[in-house]
Amino acid sequence: MASRKVAATDEHLPEDIIVQILYRLPVKPLIRFRCVSKRWTSIISDPQFAKSQFKYASERKTLSHRLLLSTSSQLESLDLQTLSFEDDASVRKLTFPFKEAGRAVKILGSCNGMVFAATGLHSLDNCFIWNPTTGLLLKLPNPSYRVGWCPGFPHCGFGYVSATDDYKVVVLDHFRNSTTPVDMYSSKANSWKRIESEPHFSPEDYFPQPKGMFLNEALHWLDRGPGDKPTVIAFDLAKEKFREMPLPLLKQDDEAGVLYSELGVLSGGCLCVACYDDVLFGGFIHVWVMMDYDVRESWTELVKVVDDQLRTPFVYWETSILMLSEQTEEEENPEWNQELVRFDHKEDKLDKVAVCSGRYSLEVGYVDMIKYDESLLWLHDYQGAQNPTQAQKKKKKKNKNKNKNKNKK
Repeated sequence: MASRKVAATDEHLPEDIIVQILYRLPVKPLIRFRCVSKRWTSIISDPQFAKSQFKYASERKTLSHRLLLSTSSQLESLDLQTLSFEDDASVRKLTFPFKEAGRAVKILGSCNGMVFAATGLHSLDNCFIWNPTTGLLLKLPNPSYRVGWCPGFPHCGFGYVSATDDYKVVVLDHFRNSTTPVDMYSSKANSWKRIESEPHFSPEDYFPQPKGMFLNEALHWLDRGPGDKPTVIAFDLAKEKFREMPLPLLKQDDEAGVLYSELGVLSGGCLCVACYDDVLFGGFIHVWVMMDYDVRESWTELVKVVDDQLRTPFVYWETSILMLSEQTEEEENPEWNQELVRFDHKEDKLDKVAVCSGRYSLEVGYVDMIKYDESLLWLHDYQGAQNPTQAQKKKKKKNKNKNKNKNKK
């Protein structure tokens, strides 16, 4: 009944007024409102509307920020703005049509509400671009060449070049001495190409974070650096070139216990990094923020966290940091527990020590997570993707018709 009233009102409103009203709505209601009328379906499904709505929400800081969490059996989306992850309304169960039983979907990058994900172990044979909000999914074509094998997954990332309206996936094979092969997928070309570059990553790189952080139209990774002097390696997506960026100058730089761990992007657009001050015996985890992009002197300590059970991956949020915690409840009969722990921080705290504000239980084992914004955006001018649910229904219907024809014969 309500939709009929809306549709009746819709007939008397100019389209530009309707568009201005719809810009102001969150993404989830917009998806539902596509059912109101053909006119609304046309407006909300227009790629230009998706771009304008995302820009409007970004400028007014009304984007819905969520955490995508993947384990061998869980695939969930958590509301980052909620007061507690224990609130059932803050958690959404997701499905990924190509997920393999007992294996987590690898989450390798996010940009403008879309996620670069993989289901394969060590290759590009099963890579996808996915919008978790709308369900749209695109399987990337396999490159005509093989990417070098590496433990886990190669360094990779996902980003956007605004000047050409092109989404790019970058995969680095840094296990050669003479060059760094860069394999890059372009959404506009819907194909891969290979770029040979001078080597920028250290051999036998021990940093565990394969996903590049997208900021200022560049992807960023941590690297051990020459002489064990860690640095940030950035890849400019428009120029398709590498450059190095500085990490903060620490008093403990020459001490064996210092370890840089996880690069990230703080809400608002600042690069940040975590640093353990004592790897062997616990202690503080320091989080530093680069206030001015690519200016070493602008690195500022944001917060300290103390918990000897914490480990990566980290996710940095506006007023909190999310980390994994592993611990045993009893020494005699140890039973491992794994939790997502949230630490809140405030700028006016003199000691800058973050306070634990919530925990979310996870199954023990591999965990991957990334922050993303809800959006209606999809890849440039690509018509081949569809909602996985619709794809499965079409496949079922096709198989059903086949079986009918067989029975007739």
